[in-house]
Amino acid sequence: LHLHEALTCNGLRVNGDACCGSQGYSSSTSTCCNGFIKAGNACCGGLGYSSPTSTCCNGFIKAGDACCGGLGYPTSTRYSSSTSTCCNGFIKAGNACCGGLGYSSSTSTCCNGFIKAGNACCGGLGYSTSTSTCCNGFIKAGNACCGGLGYSTSTSTCCNGYIKPRNAC
Repeated sequence: LHLHEALTCNGLRVNGDACCGSQGYSSSTSTCCNGFIKAGNACCGGLGYSSPTSTCCNGFIKAGDACCGGLGYPTSTRYSSSTSTCCNGFIKAGNACCGGLGYSSSTSTCCNGFIKAGNACCGGLGYSTSTSTCCNGFIKAGNACCGGLGYSTSTSTCCNGYIKPRNAC
């Protein structure tokens, strides 16, 4: 909407850049909740709130950026999703959930319901894909498999099921 243009809401000329019924309002400071202008940028239970600092949990405005509840926590329970996660209705440290426990996905992974070191799973064990690979359910050094063995594609190649020096096939 340009400054020289007038806003009309239900046929009425009003101030603001958005309509709420027949009323105009500034969408940078307010929002329309169930036909009423409220402060904030989001609605919860008919009330306005600021979503960067609060969230709507089961119809109630709560501090924080996420909800965790329904399975043992009241709707008043709050946590920050940058440092915690909701596991089966309980707040746990970490950004991911595994078997009801929280963990950091930057250092660990979830293998068959258990937290393991690394970023991938192989045969129920965790490993780092930067140094190892999974060959037929076993962790092997390298980034590729050949005949059930691991090898590095930067120095070797797989030729008919055998590891050979690179470009030797």
